[in-house]
Amino acid sequence: PSVPPPSSSTGAGARRPRVDPSNAEQLKEWLRGLDDGGGAFMQYYDVLESEFDADLVQIASAKVEGGVGLKAVDPSFWDTVRVQKAGHKIVFARGIAKLQG
Repeated sequence: PSVPPPSSSTGAGARRPRVDPSNAEQLKEWLRGLDDGGGAFMQYYDVLESEFDADLVQIASAKVEGGVGLKAVDPSFWDTVRVQKAGHKIVFARGIAKLQG
């Protein structure tokens, strides 16, 4: 019988389950698509992976129904993902608005 590898989450508390590889790839594609492959949004990948399990459905849940522009995204999203630049917020808001939640 095979023995599971030892847990690598020493001191990290309750670590979330491993991210689904297809979710991870979809998230990377979505981030690249936000700036037509420029790559500026890849800096947010790690936090989106850890906070949203790299799941675009969870990211889509940040949408605020009836909101317009930056108000179309729950303000806690900006804090959680640590988005500082106004231009990045605008692009994220457009991208999130297009996600199917």
